[in-house]
Amino acid sequence: MPPLILHHYEISPFSEKLRLMFGLKGLAWQSVIIPDVLPKPDYLALTGGYRRTPALQIGADVYCDTRLIAGVLERRAPQPTLFPGARPGLHRVVEHWAETSLFWPCALAVTGANADALPPSFHADRAAMRGRPPPALARVRQVGEAAHGEVVRQLRLVEAMLVPDDAFLLGHAPGLADLAVYHALWFLDRLPQPLLASFGPSPALRDWMARTAALGHGTRTPLAAADALAIARESVPMKVETPCVDFACGTRVSVEPEERTSATVTGEVVGCTVDEIILRRLDPRAGIVHVHFPRAGYRIAHEKA
Repeated sequence: MPPLILHHYEISPFSEKLRLMFGLKGLAWQSVIIPDVLPKPDYLALTGGYRRTPALQIGADVYCDTRLIAGVLERRAPQPTLFPGARPGLHRVVEHWAETSLFWPCALAVTGANADALPPSFHADRAAMRGRPPPALARVRQVGEAAHGEVVRQLRLVEAMLVPDDAFLLGHAPGLADLAVYHALWFLDRLPQPLLASFGPSPALRDWMARTAALGHGTRTPLAAADALAIARESVPMKVETPCVDFACGTRVSVEPEERTSATVTGEVVGCTVDEIILRRLDPRAGIVHVHFPRAGYRIAHEKA
């Protein structure tokens, strides 16, 4: 079975969510460190232009977005499950809330508090990702400070989910809900100016964070980006067994996040279900690669002539 290769960087919050999935499942994986700002030539050769972090590579298949990757890992290693409990769908509901209402105020607060510590290239890159000019540092600080009240409100919601008889958010066992919530709070303390303590987290919240962190990251082995490209080039993408819906196989389409936070990826549809679309691409360095995207949260359109 081809190895799991994670393309990430250390302080990437969504990468931390995925690293904890490896830990929960006790998986071995190979680590390729990518830049946190453009250019990312080795990474984009695999993803076809998708710039967000992280991505999971398995041979010549590249999976974008942690929501999709969670399902990939669940199929590869069903136990321990990412969806424990009688109502596994609740993990997806909490995940969606955590990565929208909880994460973005945290990210704004962190960036604002560390506006002067972050290099100008970081601010310029994140603004360009959203089609905006580089912001003034005073504006970054102002927006960050304005987010503090919302962070406090969201933290109180997390604390309300914790009950004395359960070690984790949705019961006795850790699951996707814990990892999705944890990665947003983890990010509060990743940059030089830590913030979590300033929001007054309860002892119960800190204890839950410690239990989640204790899941670890599985067994990690470093891998050079050039070696990951060679693995893709020398591999054959996995056979797609599912029929195509909505977009016929062989159709050339473009895919991009709904937030327009990444360049579009174009390719030939080789698989398309209600949950996932798979594009076949040919790259001079990576060879023939299948790039996988979730349907939710992404725009798909016929490629313009």
